[in-house]
Amino acid sequence: MIQSSVTFISKNNLQFEIRTPREDEAQATLDMMLVLSAESPYILMTPESVRQKTVDGQIKWFQESAASDAAVILAVFNEGRMIGLCDGRSYKDVKRRHRAGLGISILSEFRGCGLGQKLMEVLLDNMKSFAGVQIIELDVMLNNHSALKLYEKLGFKKAGVFPKAFILPSGEVSDNLTMYLEV
Repeated sequence: MIQSSVTFISKNNLQFEIRTPREDEAQATLDMMLVLSAESPYILMTPESVRQKTVDGQIKWFQESAASDAAVILAVFNEGRMIGLCDGRSYKDVKRRHRAGLGISILSEFRGCGLGQKLMEVLLDNMKSFAGVQIIELDVMLNNHSALKLYEKLGFKKAGVFPKAFILPSGEVSDNLTMYLEV
């Protein structure tokens, strides 16, 4: 699925563009993911795992998503710089085709200005059009309080907790919360 450009002015008057990334932005995606993985304890990627990704792999991911009616990738830009990324996709197996999962990450310097909510709204609008999707789900670390607040504001409900699911680089242990939104 391809999302055309959506512009957004944040509450601190910054202008953002949300759209599907182009193939020529594959390296920019990897560069941004490297920064994100180093600065945020709340994403599963590490700088080491990002360095193993290739431009060709990113392009293939972009192409597969663009050709699908049950997957979408969105990038967010500020003054031409990629500063965030999210994706959503339906599960492919027969027993879970009615469900779709998502992930979202934004560079720390752009958090807290309403961008996460807008990006999630655009992502959810896309995902609600996936054929047969009835439930959109996500996993979040319980100590990621700002993300929890956003997801609850968007109508996600708590489904269950997996205790001690993550050990963060600091040594802190975090439970995993699965949340869902019925569509």
